[in-house]
Amino acid sequence: MAYSISQLELKAAAQKLPPSPQIFAKLTRLLKDRNTVSKDIVELVKTDASLTAKVLKISNSMAFSLGQPVDTLEQAVGRVGFAELFKVVGMAAASNVFARRNETYGIDGWLFWENAVATGLAMEALAKARGLDEKEAYTLGLLKTMGKTIIDACSQKFMVPPRFSAKEETPLLLWEEENLGVTNPEAAAIVLDAWNFPEGAIEALRYQYTPDEAPEKNVHAYLLALSGAIAEHLGRGTPGEKSYWTITQGRLKESGLDIKDVRAALQEVKQRLEKLSEELAA
Repeated sequence: MAYSISQLELKAAAQKLPPSPQIFAKLTRLLKDRNTVSKDIVELVKTDASLTAKVLKISNSMAFSLGQPVDTLEQAVGRVGFAELFKVVGMAAASNVFARRNETYGIDGWLFWENAVATGLAMEALAKARGLDEKEAYTLGLLKTMGKTIIDACSQKFMVPPRFSAKEETPLLLWEEENLGVTNPEAAAIVLDAWNFPEGAIEALRYQYTPDEAPEKNVHAYLLALSGAIAEHLGRGTPGEKSYWTITQGRLKESGLDIKDVRAALQEVKQRLEKLSEELAA
């Protein structure tokens, strides 16, 4: 049975999410402000108790810890620094949002989180190679699958909610259009627009699967496609996406990178993700 999810429903569902993603968006703006001090970051993160706990757990993991454990946000900021704290908060925020199983797409919460973090780390590495803002790219990578989370929340109201199968022969985006009336990248773009993200970021998520179709060239859309390929190669892909993540000469050219940059990013992400996954799964 085909359904249709409206923009109003998507925006309403976004408002019911844990506050973590919106806190992360505010953190992005804080870190771009030269007048920001550590107290500003601590006070922002403290508004979400669950996020605070996860930030401390990740800060104490071997991937970030440099010595004695930290037990306060103030210590975490002093220990890992502004740039790394941004990364830690992002991982914690993604954990809050993607913690439960996504029934619509058949994705367990842990894989959902790993996919978000793998894509975020890949975006950061590729942006660095390209000379772009690493924090902005990292944020987009983490939010890549936000549309699926919102769609899943909306589809639970249906008497017989649609279910995407890994064995589905219909391409993912076409299946979404036929069964939900909206695709996950469109849903993600609607949510980011509601959260007042920049237009370039909104369009990057909208065209992450099809960067060549963007009305205006969007480098981040190409980086998202390459990052999706990295996550897929590392076994952190999600059902139905593999065919979209082809690494072509055209995509490399438009992103301003070469295959060596992608391979280097893949190795970096692999090492960091393995450390995090082992420790945080315990």
